[in-house]
Amino acid sequence: MGALLGGAACLLSGTREKIVVLENLGVGMFGAYIGGDFIAAMLSHGKTNDVDFRLGSLGLAVGAAIAALLLLKLMRRAVGPMRPSKAPRRRD
Repeated sequence: MGALLGGAACLLSGTREKIVVLENLGVGMFGAYIGGDFIAAMLSHGKTNDVDFRLGSLGLAVGAAIAALLLLKLMRRAVGPMRPSKAPRRRD
């Protein structure tokens, strides 16, 4: 689910750079994991059931993935665009 949201974020932003696409996919998957597994376990007082599908866990996974991607977008805006290569070396 997180990879799908990360891919959708790339399509909506029109990004074609490989590193940004990989970053969006990774952040989306991480956010989905945090929401669907970690937060869901916290809300159920540590009792998780990996056998049954729960719509609430899916909603938490989607919400956390979107929140992580929005946070990444805010951080990119604050720091500036990514550069594909390292800056040239300074001569001393």
